[in-house]
Amino acid sequence: MFRRRLFRVVLLTALTAFPLAVAGQEPDPIKWSIKATPSTSDKKTFAVELTARIDAGWHLYSTEKVEGGPSPTRITLSPGQKFEVAGEIDSPAPRSTYDPNFQVATEFYEGIVPFTIPIRSITPAAPSDKLRVQVRYQTCTPTICLPPKLIELETAVTGEETKPVQVPAAPENSATLKSVTTGAQVPDFTFTDFNGKSRRFSEFRGRVVLLDFWASWCSPCLADIPQLKAAYQKYHAQGFEIIGMDSEMLGQKEIDAEFAKDAQTKAREIVNTRGVNWPQSISESSVPIAVRLFGIDNLPAKFLIDRNSKVIARIKNVSELDELLPGLLSAQP
Repeated sequence: MFRRRLFRVVLLTALTAFPLAVAGQEPDPIKWSIKATPSTSDKKTFAVELTARIDAGWHLYSTEKVEGGPSPTRITLSPGQKFEVAGEIDSPAPRSTYDPNFQVATEFYEGIVPFTIPIRSITPAAPSDKLRVQVRYQTCTPTICLPPKLIELETAVTGEETKPVQVPAAPENSATLKSVTTGAQVPDFTFTDFNGKSRRFSEFRGRVVLLDFWASWCSPCLADIPQLKAAYQKYHAQGFEIIGMDSEMLGQKEIDAEFAKDAQTKAREIVNTRGVNWPQSISESSVPIAVRLFGIDNLPAKFLIDRNSKVIARIKNVSELDELLPGLLSAQP
């Protein structure tokens, strides 16, 4: 079997967690397992086989980072262990083809995919020792993408095969949650735009505003961009505004520094390469607004708000704007 070497794994530390309430009905198209194979020559080195079993019709993206593309698969050791990666991770060669979700060529895996990780123990391993591996990955079909996901797997160094351990999320305090619904007044909120400037929603009072919660991993969000650009060009001069609410971190239970940086870069790449010229809120601002103010647990999510800051509708199809905007724009604040 032709195989290729992947980038050397670096150890990442989970820095923070967003307290999100995410819908539990998401499909789970990838099943992971892990097993260690002790070395026969010494007690300090061994191999770990991490296996992804991917449901038919779905695919797992490779470790290769693509500009404007999906989140790559990242395999790391959980922090605080007496083990280290002893070389490069080995895997089968991925497929490479044009990806309609991101409109670029991507590399991905299908079927059953083994990843072999060489491990070295800093001190001699004991039979009772456990090794923990974290995997952050994204999975899609040709038409649907799930948000990036983080799992942790644990295996005994003696070779017992085990299943994923759920990475714990910080509990949400339901008493603090609010949900702005159709007909409600949107309270003023602050956000930081892509230029690092602090903005307020009240700046846009007197205009009809579309709050567009989106992310680079949300293929329907990206597919909406051409229609949003057309609506913006058609109605902006009449008082229509769009505020892009980048929600890269929506649903992420743990965020490491490298993932956060990559997500921020990808969002800016989308805005720049696709000619999006309306204001954009960074994810750190958008996610708390999405969850605590609008009760959003999936994307895309678009809210149309009138000149008096009242929610008119949650937009499911961008074509609805042509039906609603003429009447809203002709009304006086």
